[in-house]
Amino acid sequence: MGDTIVKLYQRQNFVIAEDVLRAIRKNNLTLDEALLIIYFSHMKNYAMLDIDDIKAKFGMDEIDIMKAFAHITEKNLIAIKMEKNRDNKMEEIIDLTPFYESIAMDLGDEKRKESVVSVFTAFEQELGRPLSSMETSLINNWLDKGIQEDLIYAALKEAIFNGTFTLRYIDAIISEWSRKGFKSGSDVDVYLKKRKNTKKKNAEDLFDYNWLDEDE
Repeated sequence: MGDTIVKLYQRQNFVIAEDVLRAIRKNNLTLDEALLIIYFSHMKNYAMLDIDDIKAKFGMDEIDIMKAFAHITEKNLIAIKMEKNRDNKMEEIIDLTPFYESIAMDLGDEKRKESVVSVFTAFEQELGRPLSSMETSLINNWLDKGIQEDLIYAALKEAIFNGTFTLRYIDAIISEWSRKGFKSGSDVDVYLKKRKNTKKKNAEDLFDYNWLDEDE
């Protein structure tokens, strides 16, 4: 019998999202608090504080459940809202939006860090040296403004092909492109193709065009 149960559990696919586990660790949740978060998250959009069900599932006593619930509420990881049930009676529903927002913020921070490392590496490879504090500050400023990596790389290539490889020059290019509403290198290509069609001249390559001397 025991052997059968072990094999059954070995075949089970127990999945808790890694993002949820990271958020639990980041917020220093106790085991009881983490169990409540996992319990509510598995109830999807209609989570309730069902003490009897929680006691049956996790073996927690009522005092521990209420303590854990109070703590995750104080930590602003959940919100409580009132909704009507099928009997048209008001019920307290557990809203995990704050917890999910903390996960989204963490993912955004991770992506931002990856972008910083990627852009810094590209510039240091072209420069053949580490970036100065002023240069790292300038690149961070682009990313803080929401400039996409793709547009930064396109500006980097522009500077290399124009033989003016300074971050101030690249900053001027990015500022000009942002002023025109460009979000990516493909936006620059589209703009140049339109100029070609309207002025009926030979195609101007992305890296042969002097953006800073353009007259509109």
